Amino acid sequence: MLVHRYKDSRSTLEVEFSDDVLAFMLAQCTLSGELETGGILAGYYDDALNRAVIIKSSAAPIDSKQSRTRFYRGVHGLKDWLNTLWKLEKAYYVGEWHFHPFASSKMSIIDSKQMSSISNNKSMNCPEPILFIIGGNPRTAHSVSISIFMKNKKPLELSEYLPEII
Repeated sequence: MLVHRYKDSRSTLEVEFSDDVLAFMLAQCTLSGELETGGILAGYYDDALNRAVIIKSSAAPIDSKQSRTRFYRGVHGLKDWLNTLWKLEKAYYVGEWHFHPFASSKMSIIDSKQMSSISNNKSMNCPEPILFIIGGNPRTAHSVSISIFMKNKKPLELSEYLPEII
């Protein structure tokens, strides 16, 4: 299985996920066509809180709203999905993912504001959410952007390094 790793060059923070997680998101992007789509990320942090491991990504909840340039993630079914993952794998909410169809994976100002809001929202219980954006054509040429949002700080944009087969 191929494992992707993204890291901040100025710190020890990193995010890792398997090719299966990416393949699921790319399939969701393909199904969405020219509309933005997305969902949430579930996983866990290592004991030192330096590495987040994403083990699953959700599909877009049925109450989500999509357009060519906007995605408003719904909530229908997410609580049950997360509860099941917690029981089975001790995984919990670690962030959001979405698709910029046939466009850059770079985060927009709206993306940044929404993630900063999640980071500062105590009820979300996720002070350092991950934003995972897929851009481009999900079938042939896509790009990935991963950022970590820390409370009251600028987001950290991570770079891919050392994907490896385990």
